[in-house]
Amino acid sequence: MSLQRIYILFLSIAMMLPICAQEHDTQRNIYNDAMENYSIGRLEQAQQLLSENINRFNGSTKESAYRLLALCALGMDKNEEAEHYTTLLLRENPYYSTTVDDPARFVDIVKHIKSGMESTITTASNQAEKLSEVPVPVTLITDEMIRACSGRNLKEVLLAYVPGMNNVDSNDDINIAMRGIYNNSQEKILIMLNGHRLNSYSTNTASPDFSLSLEKVKQIEVLRGPASSLYGGVALTAVVNIITKDGADVDGLRLKVGYGNYNQKRADIVFGKRYYDLDVLLWGSLYHANGERIYVPREETGLKLYGGDIIVGGTGNKPNFDMGFTLKWKSLSFTYDTHFSQIISPFTISTTFLPYDWDKYTTFNGIKPSFATKSHHLDLTYRAKVGKRLHLQGAVMYDNSDMTHYQVISDSAISISIPGLSGALGSVFKGFDGVFRYINGQEATISAEARGDFSYVNTEHHQGLLTFGAQFSYFKLDDVRYALGVMYNLPIESNDVVAIAKGNEKSMNGFIQLKHQWRNFILNAGIRYDHKVHYDGKSINVLSPRVAAIFLQKKWNAKFSYSKSFVDAPYLYRKINEFIPEYTGDSIKGYSLGAETMHSYQLTLSGTDWVEGLNLELNGFYNRAQDLIYAGLLTYANAGTYKTIGVEFTGRYRRNRLFSNLTVAWQHVLQSEIYMNDINDAFNIPKWTFNAVVGYDILKNLRVHGHVCVETEQTNYTLFMNTAKPQITSSKVPARAIVDLGVRYGLGRLEFGVNCHNLLNQKYYRGCFGAGLIRQPSFSVLGYVAVKI
Repeated sequence: MSLQRIYILFLSIAMMLPICAQEHDTQRNIYNDAMENYSIGRLEQAQQLLSENINRFNGSTKESAYRLLALCALGMDKNEEAEHYTTLLLRENPYYSTTVDDPARFVDIVKHIKSGMESTITTASNQAEKLSEVPVPVTLITDEMIRACSGRNLKEVLLAYVPGMNNVDSNDDINIAMRGIYNNSQEKILIMLNGHRLNSYSTNTASPDFSLSLEKVKQIEVLRGPASSLYGGVALTAVVNIITKDGADVDGLRLKVGYGNYNQKRADIVFGKRYYDLDVLLWGSLYHANGERIYVPREETGLKLYGGDIIVGGTGNKPNFDMGFTLKWKSLSFTYDTHFSQIISPFTISTTFLPYDWDKYTTFNGIKPSFATKSHHLDLTYRAKVGKRLHLQGAVMYDNSDMTHYQVISDSAISISIPGLSGALGSVFKGFDGVFRYINGQEATISAEARGDFSYVNTEHHQGLLTFGAQFSYFKLDDVRYALGVMYNLPIESNDVVAIAKGNEKSMNGFIQLKHQWRNFILNAGIRYDHKVHYDGKSINVLSPRVAAIFLQKKWNAKFSYSKSFVDAPYLYRKINEFIPEYTGDSIKGYSLGAETMHSYQLTLSGTDWVEGLNLELNGFYNRAQDLIYAGLLTYANAGTYKTIGVEFTGRYRRNRLFSNLTVAWQHVLQSEIYMNDINDAFNIPKWTFNAVVGYDILKNLRVHGHVCVETEQTNYTLFMNTAKPQITSSKVPARAIVDLGVRYGLGRLEFGVNCHNLLNQKYYRGCFGAGLIRQPSFSVLGYVAVKI
């Protein structure tokens, strides 16, 4: 089925929702009658009407009823009763936000009750649960925390708050590492939008960059550690679930525009409203930056042939964007999101690692040299309650991506011989200026899933919940282009490669999870089975187990967990290993790729409100990763082993005008091997990392906030594949402290702000697998003005 047909189908369903909302609804009529009584001062009659029918209400109507009951109680000066109904409202929707139309007393009650409530998440066990009951260590990042750290994109927010996450520069794409494990692109961490996968099905990648708007985000839930028992492949080291706001949270229109040095431009728009049982949220975001041009001497390049300017922080010739909407009506929800990501590689392909003149190269399909992805995501979800104990959910999803890898190989003709290159490929490398590689392909995936929660026991001392589900996915890669070019604009395409690259795959999975609480003890255990049929007819079958034991106390809790995860070798990597030998001759071997696996043991101790407003968490882990996939000269191989232990600490304090968050991460490598080279050290990852975020309200509407990142000395390893045997060299990267600072001021419906990054203008470098050190951006500033309508 084509994208256009599926889009029309989903859009038709979405457009029917407002029509359905206008139909006769007994619940809404009862509520309207109560609201009419309230508006003319008949508070007791309104309260009686709602109380008698409260059990008939559901969804947003029930929330509205609890709100109106609380307002009636306040109108009759029954404060305790008002607090009771407000508590019920917040239990129904823990993220409920007041509006400018709400009475001040009601706003104060909501704030007071929220301050004493424990936050809930849904990612860890596929169900809403308190943080103290989550079976694995979790980092919860709220909307307020996003604003406090001055993060411009998802990556910067994650680095500020998630212990164990580190910044790596892959020269190809925006990338992050979790507990020292990463590759050239971000393909080890699962990134989701409201529980639905955003990672590509052909490459496993999802870049945490400017293509994911932060203005629409209510909170970000991060599972630290393997999560394949629930989410299957890709969830090797962590899961990042982006939860969008409801329309009622926004309650209006918010516009925001910003400008900064290096020609940074951004614009954001968010609209949200709740119309009876229909909740609407729309968002749009644009960001573009020319980037900073920095001169790199010949000695800092890979082949050391010449020096020149590189571009860091450039987003290419098109702006990054994120646009979409969500519609929720009773038990139905529909989401459409489209986003575009583009990043300029500072250096040429990692094999040569040289500066290049970005402006000289021609444009293909509107794209100049860069890594670019345009994606569409649609999902339709239905939730139903069967009896008192069973909740069911079904969803259908469609994902489409257009991916471009446009890489420069060298500006100048390369006269030296690079082992392994022969035939057509070897001739391109020699004797020509302006050599480049262009890869483009379109993928499409259709998925359907069903899951349920069954409460099998609910007594004074025992609560038991059984969660189960299954999913089917069909993936297809089509319309592939593969070209090597010379003289900056003359492509030489290979139809043989294009024919080999096309294909389709199917995957099926099922999982079951048990959560049983007996007094202060919780047992949380689950297992998932994945069956995947590859394009060549071969299949893989994987079991991913998890078990956790939790001990709860009023002020603290302890958790111990074991989990196993896997990531199937990306489709594109397997295809490259097949067609490269045919394209180059037998000189380069194409390895048969298997799945990557990781076992993790974690012990977590958490303290809540030991001092009012202070929350602490200490987590220790042991990870054992095997068969990690790394890039070779032109192919890929299961060439890595990584065993490590570590400790992660998080401290958060909020009191009156002050907000502060501190994370500390330490890790020690027990064993690390890459292409039979024993590293036994963190691969471009510091042993100690400190992040502190502080926000303080100087005045009621004036807040200053800052972020400091301190990293100890680290060892940069560079893998050179342009020799007969892979070789690794090392160099030391000095310790550094990077400071970001921001301020914002509210004036009625207007807000003004400015955020400064690398305030002290530190000159520093980062590395990644297969590339040398890359200079990082200097001081940058971005100012903005926002208005709420």
